[in-house]
Amino acid sequence: MPRERTVGSLLTRAFGVLVVLIVCTGAAETTALVMQHRMVDELATRVQPLQLANADLRGVLADGQRGMRGYLLTGDTRLLDSYRAARSDFDRVAGQLRTLARGAEKDAVDRELARAGDWWALAEQQREAPPRSSEAAAYVERGTPLYQAFDSENRAFDAVLATRAADLRERSTSLGVVTTVVLVAVTVLAAVTAVLAAALTARRITHPLARVVSVIGRRRSGELDVRADATAGPVEIRAVAQAINEMAEVGDRIRAAEKESARLRAEVRQLGYRIRAHLKVADAIDEAVRGLAEIFRADHVLVRMAPGQTDVPPLVSLRDEHAGGVLEELAGCDASWLGSDDVWTTDDQAAAGQAAPPERERRAWAAVGDGPVLTAAVSVGDERLGALTLIRDGGPAWTPADARLVEAVAADLGRGVHHARLFEREQHLVARLKELDTAKTDFMSTVSHELRTPLTSIAGYLELLLDADAGELGPPQRKMLEVIGRNTRRLRELIEDILILSKIESGSFRASRRPVDLTGLAENALAAMAPTAAKGGVELRTEVDRPLELIADPDQLERVLTNLLSNAVKFTPAKGTVTLVARRAGDEVLLSVSDTGMGIPSGEQQGLFSRFFRASNAVHRAIPGTGLGLAIVHKIVENHAGQISVESVEGSGTTVTVRLPAGATGIS
Repeated sequence: MPRERTVGSLLTRAFGVLVVLIVCTGAAETTALVMQHRMVDELATRVQPLQLANADLRGVLADGQRGMRGYLLTGDTRLLDSYRAARSDFDRVAGQLRTLARGAEKDAVDRELARAGDWWALAEQQREAPPRSSEAAAYVERGTPLYQAFDSENRAFDAVLATRAADLRERSTSLGVVTTVVLVAVTVLAAVTAVLAAALTARRITHPLARVVSVIGRRRSGELDVRADATAGPVEIRAVAQAINEMAEVGDRIRAAEKESARLRAEVRQLGYRIRAHLKVADAIDEAVRGLAEIFRADHVLVRMAPGQTDVPPLVSLRDEHAGGVLEELAGCDASWLGSDDVWTTDDQAAAGQAAPPERERRAWAAVGDGPVLTAAVSVGDERLGALTLIRDGGPAWTPADARLVEAVAADLGRGVHHARLFEREQHLVARLKELDTAKTDFMSTVSHELRTPLTSIAGYLELLLDADAGELGPPQRKMLEVIGRNTRRLRELIEDILILSKIESGSFRASRRPVDLTGLAENALAAMAPTAAKGGVELRTEVDRPLELIADPDQLERVLTNLLSNAVKFTPAKGTVTLVARRAGDEVLLSVSDTGMGIPSGEQQGLFSRFFRASNAVHRAIPGTGLGLAIVHKIVENHAGQISVESVEGSGTTVTVRLPAGATGIS
């Protein structure tokens, strides 16, 4: 079986070759440098110093010859000093040559020094001869061949040294060229090897790794179905690709589970909405039973209400199997063992202090089958209403997520049942109140009609008495009858207001519209109110356009004018002013009644148009009134599709403004 390729082995091979080439290059260059160093060292420390010393020796001997010859020919002693200096330097230079010479060079140096020694021996003899003598001339002639013999040996040795130096330079140059060629070749080979290693690394490592990275990037961008190739590349990259694929599978399972959980949560939430939307208890329970069976794929769903629960069906199930069916025993079990917030499944183990299902409940579960069972308490607040049980004939066990969702449905069912019961009770109460209201309206209408008849008789006889048809009246009697007359009118107005209010509440109050001149109605109302105003010392003012026609019910408009003027005069003290304004404002007719009376407290103005409303300052001053006038005015204005508003400042007065449409006929 072939060995698995790993990233480490591939990189080791590639970089191993590169390291070997680098080491070889370094060794070759080091060897060349050592050899060149030796050649240069030999040339610099021996050959060239020998050449210089050999040249010095030749120069020293030449200086000695010139000094001696000049002394013998001229007799100048200074030239003899030059000879002596040369003789002293000769020993030094000869010592250098002997020190530097190696091998065959020593023989050449010895021969050369021997020839020089022969000349120096003769020169010492020459130094004893008298200058410019024949003896001195003879010594010169004898010394010339000796010097030439030395010069010949010196130059021969110099030629040998020159050849040696040239050979060393040539070898150094050749070695440098060879080293350069070798380095270039090894460098090229290393570069080629590096390129091949890079290509191999890219093909076997980088490309598979890049594909794995690309898969990661694509998954990050949302392509969750893409998978990495776990068959390409070294062991480590294949392991990473396999790990990514396994993580992708786990992620897919998690997302699928989350998607399913989100679906269940959404369906449970919608089921909760549907349960709470029902206004009947039985409908709410039926909705819960059907919805739970569909959402959680339960084969049996049973709702058992706790004993003592009123207006609630004691048992409701997905299948009506209570009589002789598989749910018969479970339907008869009391679920009071459940706490108000408990949820129990067949896989649960009771913790310390936690309630556990009784043996009868467990036997009832077993009678249904071997499937998993889930039971949750149906509660509202701390009150336990009953229990909700879901059973599967087979299939997966109930998960903690299922238990939480069923618990939420049970809570919604508890609230739904509670609200439905409240609504049903409220409906009964509303129906009863409507009956009472109808009876009250009928009573008011009947009583009002029954009161009008005797009141009309009283008013008629009162007029007869005041007209003296039954005899003359004295001032005291007439004054008493006038008081009776005023209270009779007040009672008649109250009865009329009650009749109108009963019509409004019964829905029979309608406006009979026709063209009407508001100017005439305003004049009639002012004329009717003039005596009362004069008696109270209130000035009446008018600002009424002529003509001012609109489509309206004249009787109802007259009541509006009368009620508004009556209120204004009633609540205005002596020397006050009441102003009636009626004018056209575009497509509307504007009617306002202003007074300089006591006004209305700002906190009470929102209740002006309520039945039986009376301002607190009016009550404190004991000003009579029923509080029905403005309520009737408001309804009349609404019947005419108009608007009414009030502006009032306590202690400064009140302005009531009515806006009425002129009518579709365009009467002006």
